[in-house]
Amino acid sequence: MDRQEIEYLRDQIMRFLESLPGPETTKLKDLMDKLAEQMIETQGDGNDVLFCGSDGKTIIKAVHYPRSVLNQDGPVILPSADNKVILAAFSDEFVQENLDEVRNVFQDLSVREHQWEQFLNSLAAKVSRAHAETGDFDWAGALPSE
Repeated sequence: MDRQEIEYLRDQIMRFLESLPGPETTKLKDLMDKLAEQMIETQGDGNDVLFCGSDGKTIIKAVHYPRSVLNQDGPVILPSADNKVILAAFSDEFVQENLDEVRNVFQDLSVREHQWEQFLNSLAAKVSRAHAETGDFDWAGALPSE
């Protein structure tokens, strides 16, 4: 992306933000702050993080573990200490199989990157749907009572 394209996108984003009602701007700012926090955390200890992004309402963070741990390919919705963060897991094998497929099918690097991004977007959508179906994790029920 060249400098002119970046400036054009920046202008479009600023116009969009300026058009939002005050409360929506505050919600978006809070969400972006939470995303930045998760991204910083991922940089510090992100060996198992597959992706971290947002659907505009929540932060979706996906990790990967061996299929033998998850007993499936995923998404497996995991408990999150933050109700603004949906945490999910996919199997290493599932991720590797899809990565290999993208590498083998698409020879052009830019097309390959685009396809991988589309794959990750599809995983985020799956996580969002799975979370909606399972609901929030019941921490009170999981923690031992005194």
